Amino acid sequence: MSTSEPHPAVMWELTRACDLHCRGCPSGAEPRRGANELTTYEAYKTIDQIAELEPRELIITGGDPLEREDVYQVIDYARRRGLDPALVLSPTSQLTYDAIARLEQNGLTRVVFSIDGSTPGIHQPVHGVAGTFAATMRAIRWAESAGLRIDVNTLVCARNRDDLESIVDVIRPLGIARWNVHFLVPVGGSVVIEMITAEEVERVFAQLDEIRERENFAIRVIEAPHYRRFRLERKLQKNLEWPDFATYESESPETNAFMYISHAGDVRPSEFIPQSAGNLRYRSLSTIYRGSDLLVALRDPANLKGKCGRCDYRHVCGGSRARAWAMTGDLFASDPLCAYEPEHVGATPRVDARKGATA
Repeated sequence: MSTSEPHPAVMWELTRACDLHCRGCPSGAEPRRGANELTTYEAYKTIDQIAELEPRELIITGGDPLEREDVYQVIDYARRRGLDPALVLSPTSQLTYDAIARLEQNGLTRVVFSIDGSTPGIHQPVHGVAGTFAATMRAIRWAESAGLRIDVNTLVCARNRDDLESIVDVIRPLGIARWNVHFLVPVGGSVVIEMITAEEVERVFAQLDEIRERENFAIRVIEAPHYRRFRLERKLQKNLEWPDFATYESESPETNAFMYISHAGDVRPSEFIPQSAGNLRYRSLSTIYRGSDLLVALRDPANLKGKCGRCDYRHVCGGSRARAWAMTGDLFASDPLCAYEPEHVGATPRVDARKGATA
């Protein structure tokens, strides 16, 4: 891989099988493994192709990855290929202390759990499944005792927007490495979850900045790339030095060197975008990543429309293409959850992340 190319983050849906039916699931759980799932051999070949891209991160998710008996071999092979995958675990019947111990023995170093509220009463309605809060906290203690690094995912919605500080109080003693704060994209089961407004998003951004300054864990914002604009505005207002975007913990997956691989091998810009850029059963992952018309188009800010297209921060933000698609049917439309209004049509960019300077 060329040193000038960005190293992608890769999310891989190992299976859709899961015995939960969470309301926030973007793809929808299935009771059994699908006939079109990648086989164990194909999973190994997928790992080979991912390794060639030298990804900055590999996240293995589901469904419930533990529904696949070969998940332990998959982790072991990924480690032998020089990768350090994170595994997203759900509080299902498959999640036991023995399973976590076996994963660690096969080389797993990092696990990801979801905590969407500081209490069962707030957390569980987001998932639509009783008992998930206690099961998740128990599994986190197991992972901690096994010496695994722990990430926590939180989906911000109307139900928990005022609960974020309390969630921090819950996760702080757990010694987590990173808090992944997701902003809702209304697809799949999550369409029934009430979204916060664009103005409320700005207030959450300010709250996250305050939390970031005092906590020891990293914070990454998912599907709200305008957090970059928010933080940059604050720095410019305070006359602070240009931020280092290489270490910016903010992701808009589909536009920032990200790929999602489905259980059937389809490569997509995001788990929330149904369009396929190609299938790695028939085309190499590196070819899809570098040359897919869909992925190339999404990386070009000139394709943005509406206020995203004329925004003076378009090169460092770009808006959530997944949310634009989900709410407007147009991949390049403005992000409905951004409150920022460009000064005028055709504004000259004040910010160019490619040059790292203001105009």
